[in-house]
Amino acid sequence: MSSMIHDVLPTASVALMNYVLGELRCDEPAPLFGNSGLPGAVECLDHNVIIAMTPVTEPLFDQALLRCAATRRRDTLLIRHGFHPETIDPVRVDVALRSITGPLLLTDLSFFRDRDQGLHLVPARGGLSVKLGRHGVEIGTRLPWNCLWDRAAGLECAAAQIVRACRSENQI
Repeated sequence: MSSMIHDVLPTASVALMNYVLGELRCDEPAPLFGNSGLPGAVECLDHNVIIAMTPVTEPLFDQALLRCAATRRRDTLLIRHGFHPETIDPVRVDVALRSITGPLLLTDLSFFRDRDQGLHLVPARGGLSVKLGRHGVEIGTRLPWNCLWDRAAGLECAAAQIVRACRSENQI
């Protein structure tokens, strides 16, 4: 990947971008050019996915996310992580999913690692979830846990992985 995007993003953004790109198995993401209204972003062309990252934890980019998904016809993820991801600042993901009628916006999703090591984005309560994998972004109507213990374990597992990824990125 072009090192140019790495030069302008905080190390936590780079670590989280690599965490998601690794799950998607996207080897050659391209920096997103043009005025999308999103913070630093890359495109994974094989999966029709745009991934944007920001240390801004407030949900300020909803309209830009929807506009980008509609004009570029790609599922678009915005990772909001703060300056201390999952140690002080919770990591939240907003997703604009492509659809025939226009993008569908899901906000404030959390990373969740299931028992089979699949990576999901899940809501705090009931609703739609998103699975990230080698086939790209897939919407789920069933939540990927069976009980509250499973939910807690999956959220904790993903949070621990994020902390490790961010710490190792800072030590380079």
